[in-house]
Amino acid sequence: MAALFIQAEVGGPAWQVWPMPDAVPVGTVREGASYLFELRDSDDALAADLLIDDVPAEALRSRQPRMARWRWQPGFHAGMVEAVLRVPGTGTRRFEITTDPDLRKLTRDDFDAMVREVLEDTFALFSLSAFRKGIARQPGNRAPPLARLEFLRSRADAIVGTVAAIARAPRHFLRAEEVTVPSHRASRATGPEIIKSFRSGVILTETVKPSRLPAALQGRLPAQIALRQRRNSVDIPEHRQIKACLRSWAAWLAGVADMLARTGAQDDPEIVTTAGSWAIRARHIARRLNDAAGAGFMAEVGDGPAQLRMSSLFRNDPVYQRFYRLWQDMNLGLAALFGDFLNMPLARTYELYELWCFLRLLRAAVEEYGPEGVDLSRLFLSDAAGGVTIAAGAVIVPIGGDRVLCFQRKYREYWVEPDGVGSFSRDMVPDVVFAGPLPGATERRVIVLDAKYRINDGLNDALNSIHTYRDALVQEAESGQTEGIVTAAYLLTPHVPSLKDDFKDTPVPGRLFHPQYREKFRFGAVTLRPGMSGDDLRTCLRTIVADAGAGA
Repeated sequence: MAALFIQAEVGGPAWQVWPMPDAVPVGTVREGASYLFELRDSDDALAADLLIDDVPAEALRSRQPRMARWRWQPGFHAGMVEAVLRVPGTGTRRFEITTDPDLRKLTRDDFDAMVREVLEDTFALFSLSAFRKGIARQPGNRAPPLARLEFLRSRADAIVGTVAAIARAPRHFLRAEEVTVPSHRASRATGPEIIKSFRSGVILTETVKPSRLPAALQGRLPAQIALRQRRNSVDIPEHRQIKACLRSWAAWLAGVADMLARTGAQDDPEIVTTAGSWAIRARHIARRLNDAAGAGFMAEVGDGPAQLRMSSLFRNDPVYQRFYRLWQDMNLGLAALFGDFLNMPLARTYELYELWCFLRLLRAAVEEYGPEGVDLSRLFLSDAAGGVTIAAGAVIVPIGGDRVLCFQRKYREYWVEPDGVGSFSRDMVPDVVFAGPLPGATERRVIVLDAKYRINDGLNDALNSIHTYRDALVQEAESGQTEGIVTAAYLLTPHVPSLKDDFKDTPVPGRLFHPQYREKFRFGAVTLRPGMSGDDLRTCLRTIVADAGAGA
């Protein structure tokens, strides 16, 4: 029987991943390493293909005719990847592989956190802009960016798990209802229930003597008696809202899946594009949400609005509170927000980190210095379809007080720039630039911030970039000589350092974060990590400006 195995290229045990996957120990498959896939005991091994997240794996020559081999290097990809195995005569087989994070980098959870915060910051900044249009929900006639699809996919998994947790102990209440039964079965009917039943229906007259009925009834009894009963019910407003949200999300994803399927259509049926693959995933997610909306206790729940309303249940019960937070996340993921930096897979998280750093600092700057003088007209672009696109680069946002925050501003040679400010060697594009006047001075100075999605020893290689920016960015003086414009240069990184009292005793990369080191050399690194609070971000911004001497 044909089977697919994975093992480290350097050697070690092999683990079956298809058709009956083994329980692969945590840490066996890590990003940054190299692995071999082997399809064994297959008559069509030489014609088999293996794709990892829609990308064909590197095929290797096999010495055995019934074995196919591929090399796979996860690169920077921590989390779950989808593999597709195509064998003639067998069809297409899909399975998933979980890769664990390398110690030098972060995880899929951080990717989700960054996407959430990019969307949250965009909404907050968008409310300060001159745009007056709704972007709360994207229509299903345009494909969402890949980062948002990745985000929605992770939220959907959590939603299904939360609904299952609710199903184990759903909230219920005693519901009163009337049940009409024949008089001979109403042995427990009360006097008020019998009297009320006289108002409608057939009235029976007793013919047997002596009468067995109470004298007050005078030998008459309703043929049907309405009994008032109480029973447990889960049909509460919160469950109705949850069910409606599940169906609404499923319908939206199904529409997106159909649109992606049309976008990814190819003449060759064996070719599955990224759009086609995401169409399959979107349909799968929609099916799971629909199943959750109709299974278990949800079958007894009626219809309601597809919007959660804060109640004591959502506020106080931990499981229901978790669903409410996931509903907020889904609303962010469904927004009509686009941009090149959102149109990327998880494997390019470092590019999303650059945009995330800029938006986080921009929002912190607006909160720190106030909204007066803030001009966001260059940050957002509208389109005819009703969506809003984040500008992809070379964005300069005035934030008041003659301060500006730039994202990927391009510095050309200083002699070709109208203001004489630029590079003396080659074109340079730092990730984030904070520019403003020094205290008590009129000239502007520049703080260069280079975002690096690395931690630990991976930061050592990143130092060259901020050295280059600090030395090469200049302006031409009236005398014709050049002088540097960079007051300070820092790395932005999610790394959390361990510091000693003296920076001289702190090894690199921790030394770069030491306050004494940053203040003395106006050079180093600052921690900017997904999940930081607004207060932490403002403190970070104040620290950067204070260390550089370009105070507020």
